[in-house]
Amino acid sequence: MGIVVLTMKASVIEMFLVLLATGIDSNKDMNKKIKRPKFTVPQINCDVKAGKIINPEFVVKCPAGCQDPKYHVYGTDIYASYSSVCGAAVHSGVLDNSGGKILVRKVAGQSGYKGSYSNGVQSLSLPRWRESFVVSEGKPQKGVTYPSALTYSSAKSPAAKTGKCSCVMSSKASKFVNHVLGGSVEINIVTGQAPLTPAIFQ
Repeated sequence: MGIVVLTMKASVIEMFLVLLATGIDSNKDMNKKIKRPKFTVPQINCDVKAGKIINPEFVVKCPAGCQDPKYHVYGTDIYASYSSVCGAAVHSGVLDNSGGKILVRKVAGQSGYKGSYSNGVQSLSLPRWRESFVVSEGKPQKGVTYPSALTYSSAKSPAAKTGKCSCVMSSKASKFVNHVLGGSVEINIVTGQAPLTPAIFQ
């Protein structure tokens, strides 16, 4: 009877060790299968200005050819947000004209921006601007999560793009009609009949 009990204890211990070893191996497999999604770097065009992007800090990929003077840059080292992001990266020396990844961080507006010629890009001077940015190599900092899609400021309304605007105006004047002709601009303002009269710009 004692031999049977010892054999059963040995079998239970062997099974326990087998299950333990199997559990450890499967746990390793689980750890291998759970991978963090790879960070996708958004790509922008050479003409994108930093002020159009709402994100305060982001990594982007610039295309080749942003050294072209048509992509305006304002400032040196610290750039006005009215500047081309990729043009500023080339000017600063972070990128060459073949493009690549950069890290952009928004900073406070400056009282003035000094233009300079650097790395084939002529930046312009600007007396003051509401927001600035700096560029550095596109290596993400540890512990910082960067957006894989950028948030852009809203575009102008369709009415503003087409030159049409509907406005409500008030006036105490009895009647005023003003026509401004030139191209397709006509302004009709009629007041005095009601406190608020719509004026339509076409």
